[in-house]
Amino acid sequence: QSKEEIYNYLMSRELKPEMTMEDYNAFMVWHRGLAVPAARNLDDKTVQHGKSLFQELGCIACHRPSWTTRSDHKPFPALSNQKIFPYTDLLRHNIGLHEPGRVALCRTTPLWGRGLMLVTSGYTDMLHDLRARNYEEAILWHSGGAKQPKEKFRALSKEDREALIKFLQSI
Repeated sequence: QSKEEIYNYLMSRELKPEMTMEDYNAFMVWHRGLAVPAARNLDDKTVQHGKSLFQELGCIACHRPSWTTRSDHKPFPALSNQKIFPYTDLLRHNIGLHEPGRVALCRTTPLWGRGLMLVTSGYTDMLHDLRARNYEEAILWHSGGAKQPKEKFRALSKEDREALIKFLQSI
């Protein structure tokens, strides 16, 4: 196909929707029912040590480990009163970007399932703008309210850093 044909196709106002509203609604019901990826290797001693470090460093101030869902979850009653472990506070924080054109407020990303990124997608880009290529970079890019935990991470031994990252990969 020529560039003109492709352009005309993309700009056409007469395209049929790829899915009907009924299909879309069915997809959304299916999507909402997907389980969160299960945590892995939580009994591993290194993972347990990393979990302790996660708490000691103060990461839980923003990456709160657990929540309980509301008791009146009307669309999906089975989801009522469920204890979940997203490792987030779901709040927007000033992440300390003071450069022109850069967003300074960002919602704390849930950490559950992040350890499966490389396996499922082939990449590990992290943070709100994907500038961190791995866990260590993501931690070291933290600033604002997370500056102290970042500095504590910086001071850890190599073994302790690896334990913390192994914990993050497990949740």
